[in-house]
Amino acid sequence: MADFMGDIGQFRDDPDLEYFFHVQHVLFNSPAIVYLTLPKDYTKWSVYDLGGFGMSILLAATNLGIDSIPAYELVKYPYIIRDNLPIPEDEDIIMGIALGYEDGDKINEYESPRLDLDEILKIN
Repeated sequence: MADFMGDIGQFRDDPDLEYFFHVQHVLFNSPAIVYLTLPKDYTKWSVYDLGGFGMSILLAATNLGIDSIPAYELVKYPYIIRDNLPIPEDEDIIMGIALGYEDGDKINEYESPRLDLDEILKIN
């Protein structure tokens, strides 16, 4: 198993692992990541349910004073995750949620542009 807490130099021969290291330890620096999976034959409703479950994890973490961030980057390289965690091959890795505590790093000041609510929500 790769030691993702080690020095980035150990990943220089594998660009994917080096990128994964950067994402996990430079951007998120999270001490824990929750991976949510579904059986490979899942339905569209299962994804909806999993999203609700993921949101419950985010809310529960916030209630406990733990910061969280769901991110595609956490599941972008499933083969690396599978090499390091016992996730069965008949499960798809759907979502990753980083858990930890926000720090003062400049990346945490970024706010992505958002549409006004009235541009995306119509109530009749």
